[in-house]
Amino acid sequence: MIFRRDLGIVAALVLGLAPLGACSEEGFEGSRIDQARASMDGDDPRAARLHLERALDEGANRAELAALFGKVELLAGDLAAARAWLAPQEFSDATRALGFRMLGRLEMAEGDLRAAGAAFDRSHAVDPENAELWVDIGRLRYRGGEQFEAIEAVDHALAIDPANGEALRFKGQLARDAQGMEAGAKLLGRALRSRPEDIDLRVEYAATLGDAGRAEEALQVLRGTNSSAATTPRGLFVQAVLAARGRHFRLSRDLLSRSGLQQDDVASAWLLSAIIDLEEGNFASAAQGLDRLYTWQPDNPRIRDLLAYALSRDGGERELVHRFAGMAASNSSSAYLRVLVGRAYEALGNRERAAIYIDLAALGGGNFSVLPSLTPPELLAISEGEGGQQVRDYVRNAIAGREAVAALRKGREFARRFPGSADAQAILGDAEFARGNKRAAREAYRRSAQVRRPWPLALRLAGAQEDPQSARQLLTAYVRENPMNGDAAAILADALAAEGDWTRAVALLDHAMGLGLGRVPWVLAARSVGALQLDNPEEALDFALAAHDLQPMNPLAISALIAALPEGEERARRELEAKLHSLRPE
Repeated sequence: MIFRRDLGIVAALVLGLAPLGACSEEGFEGSRIDQARASMDGDDPRAARLHLERALDEGANRAELAALFGKVELLAGDLAAARAWLAPQEFSDATRALGFRMLGRLEMAEGDLRAAGAAFDRSHAVDPENAELWVDIGRLRYRGGEQFEAIEAVDHALAIDPANGEALRFKGQLARDAQGMEAGAKLLGRALRSRPEDIDLRVEYAATLGDAGRAEEALQVLRGTNSSAATTPRGLFVQAVLAARGRHFRLSRDLLSRSGLQQDDVASAWLLSAIIDLEEGNFASAAQGLDRLYTWQPDNPRIRDLLAYALSRDGGERELVHRFAGMAASNSSSAYLRVLVGRAYEALGNRERAAIYIDLAALGGGNFSVLPSLTPPELLAISEGEGGQQVRDYVRNAIAGREAVAALRKGREFARRFPGSADAQAILGDAEFARGNKRAAREAYRRSAQVRRPWPLALRLAGAQEDPQSARQLLTAYVRENPMNGDAAAILADALAAEGDWTRAVALLDHAMGLGLGRVPWVLAARSVGALQLDNPEEALDFALAAHDLQPMNPLAISALIAALPEGEERARRELEAKLHSLRPE
């Protein structure tokens, strides 16, 4: 809370001390500076700036105030004003460490990581055991591709000050990426307890709680401290996401509009808007928004599939085929995209082409696939100065082109050059896996997952395990920490079903369908088998028919329907068995 003196007490103090003639300028300046610091701690840069300007008007030394002014302008987001105060590097002895630390933050905000490192080095020379400096060093290392060193830096910050709010926040962000939402929420909650007036931290904690499936707690956190966090743009957006997850789409649209983030071209806001449009049947509007997103993120398979779906529902079959038929035919395509392309060909009267894509969707791809970049291979500049994205694109294209040896050579070279990079380890893991070295792939994936464990990496790490039990343990841990991930819940259900634990498998399948997988044929087929295992034949038939209707050439859907058919349906059973037999390789 921002500290404000009671005006009556202040007046009494002034009247009582005035006759003594001992109110020095230094003491008065200190009061202004203290108030400015309190305002900054309360995330109120405007009030802090006023206090500092008054101190300057009353004769305070500019060198004493430069670092504080720089910090205020950074908090306010005015980088030009911050540079005007920090760039001259004219700091008093007492504020030198802060001044260079703020200069480092400024350089990092403007993308000059080398200059940021130099500034942090000068701050470190003055105050080497400052916890917030070590947090800044950690963030710099993280952005510079030294993620493992970043973890060491934040651990050092917490060793200096275990209750430091910024250190706990950064540690929480790292834990959220590497371990999951629950682990991140725990640390972010500790950080907020040490800094209850930090609005940005409050919103981030609420968002993490929401992603952990704890919507009510998220709303309670946003509404703390007079609901100030709930009315910020990001706070409104978090509420919009929670409303959409609860299927309150009109409320979600209103909150999203009030946030203003879509007008600012924030990608996640555009995605939420498109999802609301899809749910409300506004397919043309959804397609427009998703097309815009797709130009920004052409390698994002989720956006690609949603755009294809929107086109299919808006009568855009010709555009769908034109844009996605080639991609759907590749080994890395999703089964969902193949079905959409097949249905589009069917609507256009080309049943032969439709059958090809629907059969491809039914048969599926291999167990391991690396999405190729949309960047043409000839434009991938492979040089000594290449970055992580270029190497990733090269490796993806090499694997997709069955050039595993070239992919492995490039992946190993990149990992040697950047031993602190989690991205380099993930790239190396893909290359090792494609080459068939599961042990090396497992180790590379494990190291990468210490920094970030997105679902695709978690799935590949599970696939690289030596035995099913180890894979299932990894999946269980992932689902526990990320309960809103429907894909993970479905895959874990499949693993449990293989072990005969159908009670837990069915519960997880129901959870996955509630998270958006209710039209995935293999999930419906598995749910049908689960219903049979739990002695519910009517439910089994319903799920099997739904799976078969979605993908009539899917072997899993056909098998589930054969098993679920009641007695007396022998003719239908024979026809399904013949169809299933025709799909089996000779």
